[in-house]
Amino acid sequence: MARCSLFIACLLATLPNMGCAGSIFGEITSWQPHGDAWEGITYYVGGAGPIGNIGSFDVPGGLRDAGYDGDVRVFTWQSWLHSGDQLNLGRNREKAMELAEMIRRNRRQYPRAAVNIIALSAGTGIATFALEFLPESAAVNNVVFLSCSMSSSYDLTRALRRVRGKLYVVHSKSDGVLKNLVWYTGTIDRSAGDEGIAGLDGFRLPRSAFGETRQQYAKLVNVRYRREFRMSDYQGGHVDSTARMFVRRYVAPALMGNDRRLRGHFEDSQFAEDIFEDPTGAASTGDDELYDDSDFGEYGGG
Repeated sequence: MARCSLFIACLLATLPNMGCAGSIFGEITSWQPHGDAWEGITYYVGGAGPIGNIGSFDVPGGLRDAGYDGDVRVFTWQSWLHSGDQLNLGRNREKAMELAEMIRRNRRQYPRAAVNIIALSAGTGIATFALEFLPESAAVNNVVFLSCSMSSSYDLTRALRRVRGKLYVVHSKSDGVLKNLVWYTGTIDRSAGDEGIAGLDGFRLPRSAFGETRQQYAKLVNVRYRREFRMSDYQGGHVDSTARMFVRRYVAPALMGNDRRLRGHFEDSQFAEDIFEDPTGAASTGDDELYDDSDFGEYGGG
């Protein structure tokens, strides 16, 4: 909550000098230090509304702390209305087209650079739609969804065709925003909350999945919240998954090719049915492990 309050304060401090949402969101990008795009490009797509941009500093900072030398770019798509961003499917698809076009340009300009996406909350919908708009020749490398407000049953087949590596979905039963708000308003892809929310339960393999869909879903890794995440400032809430330490220790190594820490010791982290059915509603199962820095040296991809 302190991180959210600080972000609000920073936004309010800029209001006297700026006339519209676009100019403020533009400042978020201009404040970022830039890495070497030839070493890679990672887009961060925040959640709905102006507060959805929380993580716009911690995510790039966590990546840099982990030794990521590429450029981290914050894609600002939000308006001033949280509800409008969550519900306006037409506008969201237009913003997704903008992101897809940026990625296409990156692929042409830096053909050997790995392009990744990290998305939070409603931003996962923008990222999913953007992947669907991309030509397969402009596929991204890895994608991480945090507190995803997509439906668990959304068919990711087309999006996954544009992912060369993995799509990691970090989900938590303790996410109060998804559990108490999105469950009633509906998901960013405009499905009913009671059909399942990916940020609470992970994604499900479509019931009518055939060969290609199953092949694409092999790229999907659902990551259930584990108690060890608390030691990296992620308490299972809606926005603290963007904590700088959590990004440094778990998200960044996965993007750089070593996902053992993020996945933990779970062998069923793809789309087995038992991932999606937790009758206890617990935020974590009994397979928790303690965080151990010695597994990977100093936050590297080793």
